[in-house]
Amino acid sequence: MKYYSFIVPRKKHFISLFSKLWLAFIAVMVVFLLVFDFYISVEMHSFKLGIVELTAQREALEARIDQDDEEISLILREKALSEEVYSNNTLLKESMKNLFDLVPDQITLKKVEMERNSLILYGVSPTQDTFNFLLAAPLKSIFHTSNTTFYLTKEGWYNFVSVNKIIGTDGIRE
Repeated sequence: MKYYSFIVPRKKHFISLFSKLWLAFIAVMVVFLLVFDFYISVEMHSFKLGIVELTAQREALEARIDQDDEEISLILREKALSEEVYSNNTLLKESMKNLFDLVPDQITLKKVEMERNSLILYGVSPTQDTFNFLLAAPLKSIFHTSNTTFYLTKEGWYNFVSVNKIIGTDGIRE
């Protein structure tokens, strides 16, 4: 028995055109996802290397900052020390000026030794009373102890050594 048909028979494919389109789309998407996964893997590796590099740079910068901080603190200490020296020099200069303003014209100083808490004056005075009235009284008002020794010269004047001390804050003579 033969069957007759009004149309020409067509070959029937195992997979339809619509299914082929879906399979092609799925294959393209799988390839796209694999490429995207590869791209993400490469970028993650790149970011990890960047993190390692930035961490090394940060550690180097932190070490440099610590070094700079030490240098700054050293400079600040030196600045404070130089300001203290400058202040002490200015104070010493003023003290010396005041001391020389304190010495009357009748008395001649030969040598002055100035230490932290003491002042030793060597000089010549016409009389002991001139020294005692004109220079010893102001010295006694400045220093805690003031001792003067006189030596008569051939010309009739008096050489003197005046030792003046300030007692330290702990009560011990320095």
